[in-house]
Amino acid sequence: MSLLTSTHGRFEQAPNIRAAGKYIALGPNEGTEYSLKPDIYKGEQPGTPEHIKRYRKSFQNQPGIKQIHPGMVNDQIPIAENQRFGKKTFNSDHVSDVIKAQTLKGLADKFNDIKESKYASQQREPLAQSFVRGYNWPEKVNQGEFQFGVQSITPGTETVKDIFSAQQAEEDENIRKMYIKTHGNFASGEQKDRGYTWNFDKSHHRFGYGEQRLLNGAAMSIHNERFDNAFPKTVIVKKTVEDVKAVTTDMLGTSKNLGQGRPPLPTDHSFGVKNILGNDIWNAAKCIHGEPTEKELQPDRDLGKSVKPGCRNVVRKPEDVVRSFGTPTVRTDIPFKEKRSVADYQNYGDEPEAVDLLFPSTFTELGITEYDFQLPRSRDEIKTLFERIGFTYKVGKFNAMYNRAKELMQGQSGAAAAAAAGADTVSVRAFMMAVKELHAIE
Repeated sequence: MSLLTSTHGRFEQAPNIRAAGKYIALGPNEGTEYSLKPDIYKGEQPGTPEHIKRYRKSFQNQPGIKQIHPGMVNDQIPIAENQRFGKKTFNSDHVSDVIKAQTLKGLADKFNDIKESKYASQQREPLAQSFVRGYNWPEKVNQGEFQFGVQSITPGTETVKDIFSAQQAEEDENIRKMYIKTHGNFASGEQKDRGYTWNFDKSHHRFGYGEQRLLNGAAMSIHNERFDNAFPKTVIVKKTVEDVKAVTTDMLGTSKNLGQGRPPLPTDHSFGVKNILGNDIWNAAKCIHGEPTEKELQPDRDLGKSVKPGCRNVVRKPEDVVRSFGTPTVRTDIPFKEKRSVADYQNYGDEPEAVDLLFPSTFTELGITEYDFQLPRSRDEIKTLFERIGFTYKVGKFNAMYNRAKELMQGQSGAAAAAAAGADTVSVRAFMMAVKELHAIE
């Protein structure tokens, strides 16, 4: 008798053992399939209750609706655009008005000085002058070149500064010697002196074992087969030992010896199944990419727009039906900035492409990028640059080549061409193209 029994469409090998877990009776729209495929069963999903909907992000992020606090959604109080809550703060006197209130001019200022001249602070501490102590100085003190103090008798003699500097240097040297003795604190680059008694001059002696100098050492390392002493001599061993090695070890360039002898096959025989090179064109590339149809090669239906229920971009204008929302990577919709901030991470179309990163220019090591070649330059600057590298032309031919470079700049696109539009400037790259066309023409 078979031990397999059918239970709810499934075959079980142990029918007498009760199944683990608990059977839950699910409704028609409560299975795993309905949870994993919301885009298919979108009409059968229960909606959010009305008293909870205002707390959902999908309610707050609806296009065209002003975001307000969830607690104010159901408020019936009309709020104006310029409505402000709270108590209004009354204006007070500004600091500038308070200071200007004490400013006196003309006769009022003169009368105020006469009134304040009787105060001791006004007499001894006048504004914009030094403190008046009431000393009776001689007349020579009031002269402009007068200086207090005693001048040195002989200009070249030792000064107080030199005496104190010498004493300070001597004290520093004594302190340094003390720290060398107690802590072994030697100066940077100073040779350590441990007080040993050497029988030679330690300043010129080199410690260690000296190796014998070998002539042509690099040549012997590279061409060791040309020197007799550069590789070990041939050693004759027993054949049985080599036979054991040939069977038990893997020999370089040959298959493992299984002890069954050589098969009766030619030496150039290759094992395996040969690829069919007839009408079958299924190679590795086709195995990876397959044979896609025209429909499979079309872009995805959610490219540039959201198709998830509750997160779709509902347009308000007919011309925005086919619009792709989001910010482009290359910002051609905003004006190009000639002087950009270091914090400006926008790409205006003037950044290098992937091929420039994989195969950098020859001048990259010199700090010259493609932007330097595309930068608009004046007529005199272009002439000076090309004369320094040996391209000297007469005035008529140079002007013709310069005008040709301007035509080439007008046909180009990008931030550099937009910056040069309407100005008498061309780039080095455009002038190089003009040189290539008109250099041989007289």
